Order: sequence, then C-alpha cells, then structure tokens
Amino acid sequence: MKKRTIIIISIIVIIIIIILGYFSIQQFNLIKSELENKTDDQSTENETIFNKEFGSYKLPKDWIESKEHSTKEKLFYVLKGQEKDRQPNNISINVGKNRYPKTEHEQFRKAILNQLLIQVRNQKGVEVNANGSTTDNGEIVYAFITKNNDVITTQYYIVGDYKYILIQETLFEESEETKEATKSIIDSFKWKE
Repeated sequence: MKKRTIIIISIIVIIIIIILGYFSIQQFNLIKSELENKTDDQSTENETIFNKEFGSYKLPKDWIESKEHSTKEKLFYVLKGQEKDRQPNNISINVGKNRYPKTEHEQFRKAILNQLLIQVRNQKGVEVNANGSTTDNGEIVYAFITKNNDVITTQYYIVGDYKYILIQETLFEESEETKEATKSIIDSFKWKE
C-alpha cells in the first residue's frame, strides 16, 4: 500500500513539474518576443530615427507610427494629427523574403512587375509604371507606381540578399510632405547587420 501511494505521489509531482516547466517556457518566449520587438528609436530636433529589428531609417519629426493600424508585420506612418482621419496619406513598411540574391535584383524587379500587372489587368483606368535607382546609402531600390482613379500608390522595394523592404506610399491627395517623408525613409534606410 505504501509503495502504491509513493508511486501515485511521484506521478503527480512529475506532472506538476512538467506543467510548471511548460508555463515557464511560454513566459520566457513571451518576454523574449517582447524584447526582440522593442526598438531603440531616437529623436532629434527635426527627425526621428527608427531602429527596428530589420534595419533603421529616418522620418521627419512630424510623422508618427500609427499604433492603431500597425501590426508586427506592417508598420504604418501618418502625419501627426491625421491619425484618426478616414483616409490619410500614409506610408507603410514591411519586410519580406524572396528567392533572389541581391546580384539578381533585375529578376526580382521582373517578378514584382509581373505580379502587379496581373493584379490590375482587368481594372479599367489603372496605370502601372516602374523605374529603378539607388538610395543615398547605395542600396538598390525599385519604384512601382499604380494610379487608380484619385489614389496613387507607389511601392518602393529596397533589395537585399533573399529579402526586401517594401515602403509603400499611398496618396489620397497630392502631398509633397508625404513624398518627402517617403524619400527620407528610402535614402536613410540601412539593413541591420
């Protein structure tokens, strides 16, 4: 009888240890994830430097991250004071992976252009233009401009090795301020080593 009781108590203790270990690992992963997503953003008088896990870039001081619309995968920026507007001009940033090394950036450009043309092929009055250049930091960047009625969407792809950063500018109305903010991100972007 005593042996049976000891075995039962041992099994219960082992189950409790396994459960506590599982919850400890979950808590550790949650804390680790929160620390990885923390950024070390810095502000100066005229601009904010955003340091994200994939790289860094600058925006004029009057542009802020829209917490309401941003997700872990996609960050949205709007002009301060326009966070609650129905359709504010905005800039979004997200990072993705591709199957091309940086040396084959033209293949990447062709793949994106083909994808955009397929998406708009049955839409009337939609224009698509593409061009390429380099950033102030020497990174290859391709711009794909889509005009659909009054909305102009420009997708800027900065190409890395088997990865890219997509900076998308959406203009519901003409805005030099938005274009300059987008240019600031592109020209200042640096991949995290």
